[in-house]
Amino acid sequence: MRLTDTLPQTIATERLLLRAPRMSDAEALVTEANNWKVLEPTASLPFPYLPEHAEGFITRAAHKPGQRSYVIAGSGDDRLKGVIGFYFFEDRPVELGYWLGESHWGQGLAPEAVTGLVEAAEALGITPIRARVLAGNAASVRVLQKTGFVVIEETLSVVERHRGRPLLLMERRR
Repeated sequence: MRLTDTLPQTIATERLLLRAPRMSDAEALVTEANNWKVLEPTASLPFPYLPEHAEGFITRAAHKPGQRSYVIAGSGDDRLKGVIGFYFFEDRPVELGYWLGESHWGQGLAPEAVTGLVEAAEALGITPIRARVLAGNAASVRVLQKTGFVVIEETLSVVERHRGRPLLLMERRR
């Protein structure tokens, strides 16, 4: 059994529901993701973010063995607010990735989603959990620090969009 298969299908937090992406999320996905402030700090999301990108992401989400993606949705309205997930590798620890639509920033939703997902993973023995973040992305660094991540390495990004910019490798410590 793959580690991705051991994770729960849904994870409920106080205000959020983390669940699998579905085609009905495509419009909200484009609305929330098609914003340079949201996409610029990510490693791979295209800009502009178009309907075909959303549909491709949703279709691939169920079939990527090395990846597990969840929609960050409101627990009351089930509307997409962002995406969170893990990347699994053969030769290094699992990595966390996430983004949240700009209209949802500053409400404590990102730390809540991160905590929900990493605690579910840790309960299954999935450790350590790491995350890469641009050193200049102060808000995301704070989210990770609030949720128990510490800097374990300072390096430079090799991702084309951020090539040469300072990058932090962080790991969850309890």
